[in-house]
Amino acid sequence: MAVNLTPNAIAAINGGDVNSKPLVQVLDIKLIGAGAQPKERYRVLLSDAVSSQHAMLATQLNDRVTSGRVRKGSIVQLIDYICTSSQNRK
Repeated sequence: MAVNLTPNAIAAINGGDVNSKPLVQVLDIKLIGAGAQPKERYRVLLSDAVSSQHAMLATQLNDRVTSGRVRKGSIVQLIDYICTSSQNRK
């Protein structure tokens, strides 16, 4: 089944758009050490077929990764998201 990713979704999100519900692909998932943090966090690399962006997965969604429902290559729809700046990056 062919899926059309939402082109330029990452640029739109970085520009402040929080109303779209884009389809993006998960290119990579990394577990961020829980050391000082109470819960494990996952950093994902997302692509809209034009560009890519690292993002942090909400801890409430960790089970999607641990159960294998979301893995490298998965197509996901962003429904509820925010864009923040950290260390001069979005």
